[in-house]
Amino acid sequence: MHALLGIGRLMRQRGQGETLDTGSFWLLKTLAASGPLRATDLAVCANLDASTVSRHVAQLHSAGLIERTPDPVDGRAQRVKLSDAGAERIETALRARRALLEKSLESWDSRDLDQLDQLLTRFAADVEALTQTMERA
Repeated sequence: MHALLGIGRLMRQRGQGETLDTGSFWLLKTLAASGPLRATDLAVCANLDASTVSRHVAQLHSAGLIERTPDPVDGRAQRVKLSDAGAERIETALRARRALLEKSLESWDSRDLDQLDQLLTRFAADVEALTQTMERA
């Protein structure tokens, strides 16, 4: 558990020159994966309070990292989506994190990497299944 938490902490740290805070990173990453969303749906996807997401959305919009567009289903509502600058910023942040992991694993042999992949995939699936079971209970 200590090792997993340590890796998570290291991955959340801002890399050299990175200006995205953790909350903004995860919201941009969610938008990159899902496409345009209402702020309320973004909050659900990110498992965050709507007021927290609203504050981040305002900051991200002011920074030019997201755009607001009318919701095609409900013209009174708005969706948020990545701007070109936001897409570039999240890709840069993801690339830096990938590079860190690749560098950390470059001395591992392929069998160890395969085993790590299998075990982490299994672990993630088990945690997700348990989380879903607990949410239904």
